[in-house]
Amino acid sequence: MLDILQGTPIWVYAIYLWICYYGIKACLGGRENRRSLVILPVVLVVWSLMSLAPSILSSGAWVAGAVLGSLVGMVLFNAEGARLDANGETLVLPGTWKTLLISQLFFAVKYYFGYQQAVHPLLLSTPSMLMAVGGVSGFTVGLFCGRAVRLQRALTALRRDKGSVLP
Repeated sequence: MLDILQGTPIWVYAIYLWICYYGIKACLGGRENRRSLVILPVVLVVWSLMSLAPSILSSGAWVAGAVLGSLVGMVLFNAEGARLDANGETLVLPGTWKTLLISQLFFAVKYYFGYQQAVHPLLLSTPSMLMAVGGVSGFTVGLFCGRAVRLQRALTALRRDKGSVLP
């Protein structure tokens, strides 16, 4: 186990700390505007697809995982207690631990498959692992996409209703 940690590049620890910072910040509440709700899912989708093996199995599993993850994300996240800020463009959200958990899950998945790629590259080329990598990677990205869709809908509803608080 210590060999794994010692062999991990410093930049991975920096990304992990960054993910932890924003996850903990989400536990305290936050603000989301239309742009921020689009940027994170797009970055995560691109990052996830770049690390995917180019095969029909992994791509198909990724799409299925992303769809399932999006549906779960829309159910898991709600906009309860959300309101618009004074300018009417930004959604003010109450704190939630869910964002921290899914960001930790995303990091763990990326770290595990990156480790496997470095140590056992042939294992990742088997059909079952291609499907697992694609499905799990798609699912974790889908959770963020589902969250973004749910919050975009809440933002639109609040703007239409002129700033009331969602129950």
